[in-house]
Amino acid sequence: MKLLRFFLISQMVMIAPLLLDPAKADNTENCNNLFRPIENKAHGIKARGGVWALFEKREIYRKYAIVGLHVDSKITSLIYTINYVCESQEGIPLNALANQVVPTMKERGREGFIEYYLTLAHSLEEITIWADYVDYYNANYKRKLDFNLTKKTIEMAGTFFERYTALDKKIRSTNDVEEVAKEGNAIIEDIKQFHTTDPILKQVNFENLKIPHASNLLNIADEM
Repeated sequence: MKLLRFFLISQMVMIAPLLLDPAKADNTENCNNLFRPIENKAHGIKARGGVWALFEKREIYRKYAIVGLHVDSKITSLIYTINYVCESQEGIPLNALANQVVPTMKERGREGFIEYYLTLAHSLEEITIWADYVDYYNANYKRKLDFNLTKKTIEMAGTFFERYTALDKKIRSTNDVEEVAKEGNAIIEDIKQFHTTDPILKQVNFENLKIPHASNLLNIADEM
């Protein structure tokens, strides 16, 4: 009985970490669950045309409509980036370019990869850039984002959505044109800074900047 008890206890010790992994590893869903209520704060405003539409609607605000347009743009960009952060919790997603060039490199090797695309009339310079990107992707696609840092990123992003909502209410309910324009410009600049200082946003923005321009290649792929 002692041996049996020891065996059962040892098996539970070995299995317990595995039982915890699914909940711990499902950070994509956890990230989405955290961000979705925050994102939804903006959707109601954007469905009405964004704060830009409010600037345009009220004559006293109209001369600052460009501010509203840029605020909407920055909020849209932030939504896109945070959604990408959630999507890429467990690794770099397979983007349109990687979806084509990664399997080609795997099948043909680097030299065969270059020769293949040369026969399709692409320049050696751009093919080499694509090949270098495949090397980068293969070396990094399994990386994981720190979920604790991700939660802090989402928490900070939430403050911009609160400010966006407050700006919307202020345009509709006050005539404080100068103050509204000042806050709109502050939101624009603060989101710009957020993208350049937050460690998670810096990482995913860097990853996306690594994707080379390849419209000619992707157009050919679409036609085929």
